[in-house]
Order: sequence, then structure tokens, then C-alpha cells
Amino acid sequence: MTQSICTANQARQADTLAIQQYRIPSLLLMEHAAQECFCLLKKRLQNARSSVIVCGPGNNGADGLAIARLCKDHKIKCTVFLPDPCHLSMDEKIQWDMIQALDIPHISDLEPALKKIEQADVIIDALFGNGLDRPIQEPYSKIIQTINASNAFVASIDIASGLQATTGKALGICVHADQTLAIDCFKTGHYRNEGRQYSGQLFCLPIGIPDHLHDRLKTALLLETKDVQIPLRNSHSHKGTFGKALMIGGSQSMHGAITMACQACYRSGIGTLTCMIPDCIQEIVGQKMEFAMNLCAPSQDGTFALEGVACLDQEKSKYDILSLGNGMGRTKATELFVEHALKSDACVLLDADACWGLRDQLHLLDREAPVLLTPHLKEMTYLCQKDLKTIQEDPFDTVSTFCKEHPQCTLILKSDFTLIGHQDKLYVVDHANSALAKGGSGDILCGILTGLYGQCRDPLQAATTGVMIHNLCAAIKKDPASVMPQDLIEQIPIVFSSLREN
Repeated sequence: MTQSICTANQARQADTLAIQQYRIPSLLLMEHAAQECFCLLKKRLQNARSSVIVCGPGNNGADGLAIARLCKDHKIKCTVFLPDPCHLSMDEKIQWDMIQALDIPHISDLEPALKKIEQADVIIDALFGNGLDRPIQEPYSKIIQTINASNAFVASIDIASGLQATTGKALGICVHADQTLAIDCFKTGHYRNEGRQYSGQLFCLPIGIPDHLHDRLKTALLLETKDVQIPLRNSHSHKGTFGKALMIGGSQSMHGAITMACQACYRSGIGTLTCMIPDCIQEIVGQKMEFAMNLCAPSQDGTFALEGVACLDQEKSKYDILSLGNGMGRTKATELFVEHALKSDACVLLDADACWGLRDQLHLLDREAPVLLTPHLKEMTYLCQKDLKTIQEDPFDTVSTFCKEHPQCTLILKSDFTLIGHQDKLYVVDHANSALAKGGSGDILCGILTGLYGQCRDPLQAATTGVMIHNLCAAIKKDPASVMPQDLIEQIPIVFSSLREN
């Protein structure tokens, strides 16, 4: 099952629809949530000398109370802290009555509870969940401060208390969780802004809400290895079957970018590959690559000359995909190459400097043939009317809005996690790895995408599969500081084989 990533409102809608339309009792969903959380935390709770479940005045707190009952059933000692038992939701009142009837240790007074928290080995944070939208106030700010000052292992139910579930912004003060056990779906706040630093290790726990409710709500999806599809390769085929690519890039100072992109493309299964480069680097690129055909265009001052675009116009109809940008430089010629490529009938992939070259001619994206775009956060500012800070605060909305405005585009927004958008679809790849935080890794992704598109002719399949392959290539047994771009290229065949086997 592919996990959904919901805004706070989408998560509430799915919960409400499950209760009202499918008649699933809210207490049953709560019981499922408690069971899943308990199973994940059971071993840690069994080994703890002292554990505290800190519950707030809502259904998140009710989940915590239900977990306490399961601890009692398994003879695990824990203490429940419920600061304000006079103001509870209907379901939490039922759970609280059961806690009292079962004589489970519970505290409502602040000072003794804070001492228990200070001494605890394990703290389950069930204070505030998906619905929190106001700044944390006393006594809860004091409770969270004490939790954060403790040496305990902290597990937050659904979302770290104090974190806004949609924006990922801390509402004054926030629990620093070691683990977050997301109920039913991940929340966009787990990934946005401060959400990453407060959430710790993320888990998503199913509770019985039908999957298609999330599909109906058009939620983002967490892309996993099992979801990607390597293009099939029929043995009875020829090189034309797997696509013809023209990769355009390179300059006197950045010839490595285009060579790495071409090497990754060839490793990723393209049928035939032609590399269009400025003639000033013909000799050095020729020494680096024997597998690609070189097509040289006139150069000026170490980059493509304006008249080089005539070479593109003469050749572009021969190819299934044109990729541009790797090491091209930010020149008038780059802008011209982007314009003429987008006026072709081929799929066009714009990477790196080509994203800059597109900034004043976005209308060219409204074409019949597909476009793949691979900006990092700064390059995304060239493609939309947003500054860097705004994009960083809400990359989900940035990608969704862009893809709705440009339905022929598939956008890959690169950061510590990757967003892939196409029309109303949105995918997240969350394999953060500092090995990819190096020059050259983006060029390799461009090559992988180009090679995949040549085989499947589906931009979204190429994007989702290519990003996953790129991430898996970085998961090698080397210190991330020492991973070289060539290491990633050499891992491509190994990752392909692994994905085909699975």
C-alpha cells in the first residue's frame, strides 16, 4: 500500500468520510490506532523502568489512553498523565472512564506529573494531534519543556505536539520526538519547515480507513521502491526500440557535467545517444566517451555560440528526447537552445542552466509534447513567481500549482527530499542522503531520466523510477563525504538488477 501524505484538512476529511460514509465507529478506528502504536512500541515499553503517557484534551489524548489499556493487558507498568480531565472529547471521556475503572495509575496534578516525566525512560506524547492550530499555552508549554529536557525516548502519536500538521511550523514550543507514529497517513507538516527536525523517525500506521478515500482527496503519495517500474526490455528488439536521445550541454569550464550525464544515460538503457557539445571541448569529451556520437556546434568564449542553434534545428527531428542544460552556462545561447528545443515535437528535459534559460519564456511549456523539468530549489524560482523562502516553506503547493498550470510538464523538485508532480499527481521520495549533496549528482539524475524515457516514453514513469534509482545509487557502503559521482554511475547496473528482481 502506497502511503498518503495529507494536509491536516485532508486527514480530517478522510477520517470523517470513514465514520459517516462507511459507518466505521470512531472508537474502532481509535482502537486500531492504539493497537498499531502499541505493537511498534511494545518492546521498548517492556524494557523501560518507568514510562509515562502524556495525554491532551482531544482524540490524540484518547489514543494515548487506549495505549495505556493495552499496556495494562500486557502487564506493562505505565503512568497516565491527563492534565485536564474535566474537558474531554466524547471518545476521550469513554477512554478515561475505562482507565479509572481498570485502576491504571493516572495523574492530573502538574507538579507530580512533571517529576514522573523527568524520571521516565519512555514518554509517549499524545498531547496534541492533527487539529492543533494555536500557540501552545501553559500548562502545556511547561509539560513540553519538561519532556524535551528529559533523557527519555520520546514517541509522538500522529505528530509531535506543538507542530502544525499542514505547515510543519512549531506553534511556540514543540516536542522533540525520537519517533513519530503517524496515524493513517503522513502529514505534510512532517516534511515541511521544522517538521523534519521535530518528527524524528517516521512510521505510518494503518487504522482501517479505506485507501481510496485518500485517492479521492488527491493527496500526495510517498513513493517507495515497490512502486517503481523499470521499463521492460524485449529480447527481440533493436537499438531504436529503446529510444534515441540528444543530450545538449557542456562548456570549456564544465565539460564534466555533460560527460557524467551521458554516461548515466547510457548506463540506464538508452538505445542510441548523441552528445551535442560546443566545438571547443570536442577533443576532451571525445577522450572521455567512446559510446556516444558527438555532434559539435560552433562555440564562442568557451560556450555555445548563438549560431549553434542552427545545428539543433537541423538535427532535433531525429530524436525521441532532447535534454539540455548540463554545464551549458547561463548565456543568450542557452536561452535560444531552450526555445528551439521546445519548438520541436520531441520530449524535452530541461536541467540546471536550461531552467535558467526558460525563465522568460514559460509560455513555451504549453505544447503538445511532454516536458521534464529537474530544478533544485533556487532554480525553481526561475520557473514560478515565488521567491526561495516561499518555495522552501511550501514546496508541496509550489509543485502542485505549477503542474496544474502546465499540464504537459512533469516537475522534479530536488531538495533533501524530492517532489515529483504531474497534473494532479504528487509524489514524495524521502531518502535523504548527503552523498547526493555534491556537484555532479544532478547531472547523473538527468542522464538516468533521459535513458529511462527513451525506453518507456512515459515522463511520469521515467521521473518516479529515475529519482528512486538515483537515490538507491547513493545508498552504498561508503561514507557519504567520500562518494564520488562516478560511484553513483557504477551503481546504476546494480540498482537496475535489484529492481528487476523485485
